[in-house]
Amino acid sequence: MAQNQPIFQTKPEEHFVQIPINNERDSTTLITGNSNRKPNHWPTIILSTIFVILGQSIARLLENFYYDQINRSEYDENRQNDGVWTQALLQTVGFPLLLLLPFILLTAKNHNQPSCQFHYKSLTIIYICIGIVMSVQARLSAMGKLEIPFGVFTLIYTTQLVFTPIFARFINKIKFNRWVVISSALAIATGALTLSSSFGGEPDEAEENVARGSWAALFAAVCFSLLLCNFQNVFDSYIFKRTESTTARKPSFASVFEVIIFSSLVATIISAVGLLIAGEQDDLKREMNEFSKGRGAYVMVMVGQAVSWQVYWVGIVGLVFSVSSVLSNVISVVTWPIVSVLVVIFFNFMDDEFDVFKGVALITAALSAAAYFFRLHRENRDH
Repeated sequence: MAQNQPIFQTKPEEHFVQIPINNERDSTTLITGNSNRKPNHWPTIILSTIFVILGQSIARLLENFYYDQINRSEYDENRQNDGVWTQALLQTVGFPLLLLLPFILLTAKNHNQPSCQFHYKSLTIIYICIGIVMSVQARLSAMGKLEIPFGVFTLIYTTQLVFTPIFARFINKIKFNRWVVISSALAIATGALTLSSSFGGEPDEAEENVARGSWAALFAAVCFSLLLCNFQNVFDSYIFKRTESTTARKPSFASVFEVIIFSSLVATIISAVGLLIAGEQDDLKREMNEFSKGRGAYVMVMVGQAVSWQVYWVGIVGLVFSVSSVLSNVISVVTWPIVSVLVVIFFNFMDDEFDVFKGVALITAALSAAAYFFRLHRENRDH
């Protein structure tokens, strides 16, 4: 890995050949006021954005299909939260797929330096903490959607766009400019406008637990914001310094896979233990046998969700690596109206249609992303 050429070459034929493995970043984020970083590698940013959109869209569609096919509307209140640990587990359990990428092993050869033992010990603790937060966030969001109307959940969960800049300011020392503020404000509007979206696991009035569901949604939003900011802290404070001290190079995009794999390993262990303690393994057998489309379709839906969530995490962490936690959060939220429209197209949920809210949400989503990307373009031009 250390023998590859850096991506910032003057030769045009070498500018795009290393996507995304060898994309390198400086330790400062683009939206800081005193950034000295080199221009962003646009292909990697665009590819990460596509991963977020595709991964989240497919995962959410399969999640809706899952709840639709298990006839959750027939559940009583004793089965209200059936499957929440399963859904939490699916968000991280697919991480072994990332081990199939051979360049992960190449980067490992550059990280076996005794001078970095402090960083390895610190990273181990940080990965454990991030994994715990990932598991808690997945569990709370899965539970919140089953406790309160999906529109209410969406409104509360949108508060992550308030928490992320706050945490980023204190954890990552980020300074904001007007384009980032505009982008975040439009993203908040986008999230709020998806309140008319439908969800296959939405509870009926008798099943609603507004207090518990609202708190779950709020803390899930806080946890997601903490995740993004701690991802950036790992890159800026540890991986960046470790790589430069051992190889005199900037960290490659393979660092993204390192962060996902180790954090997801911890989260998967926690979710699996929670699943076993809750006895959901018995529910899995029953659901497989009762799945409307058959056992094969059930397995495909579960595997599809696990794979899609990994695609999503690669995009999310990739955007943190390439730009910042704030952009990563913005792109995640502006995908919601896309998912909302796809649900209307592929499902026939009651009273769910393409209304003015979904239309305006698509517009504000496009404007939010455009505002942030325009800022990136100006920053690159200034460099």
